[in-house]
Amino acid sequence: SALTRGMSVTIDPVAFWDRVNRLREAWQAERAPDGLWKGADAVVIVTGSANEDVLYSKSGALHTWLLGYEFTDTIFVFASRAVHVLTSSKKVGLMEPLRSAKNATVPLELLVHDKADNSANYAKLIEAVKSSHAGKCIGSLGKEDPLGAFASQWKAALKTEAGFTTAEVAPALATLLATKDSKEQACVK
Repeated sequence: SALTRGMSVTIDPVAFWDRVNRLREAWQAERAPDGLWKGADAVVIVTGSANEDVLYSKSGALHTWLLGYEFTDTIFVFASRAVHVLTSSKKVGLMEPLRSAKNATVPLELLVHDKADNSANYAKLIEAVKSSHAGKCIGSLGKEDPLGAFASQWKAALKTEAGFTTAEVAPALATLLATKDSKEQACVK
């Protein structure tokens, strides 16, 4: 990937925030238990280590749609009042300009992955989930199984928390990603 080859990487802040807003609007409109987002109080998307055996993943597609790149070992938490991201310091550096973008509509909380112990970061993400709407139902990509210690430790941290339910949001993300904006339409012509 461009991130590992030392190429210059930039994230389009206009596209990022427009797409975050589309995701948030779709989620809020269909958040009911019988809606497309299955009652999710927060949406949590986890990518693990690079996996060459998986040709397509919804988490990778979402990253590419939002960022233009797939970020490995990254957690996105879309909460009612903010977007939280836990990733490496290099990727946080790439995302930092998004925080002050003119079209930013909610706070973007960036957390740096601690290779020794991420428990404090996981606790912050869990608090973000708990403070989003009712704080009980996590919308996730349950059929994906991210690889690596980062993803495994996150799963373990979630298991220690009582009271969370999960909802599969892959169909909702598929519907969201199927609708192309003008920039995307120009790319496929």
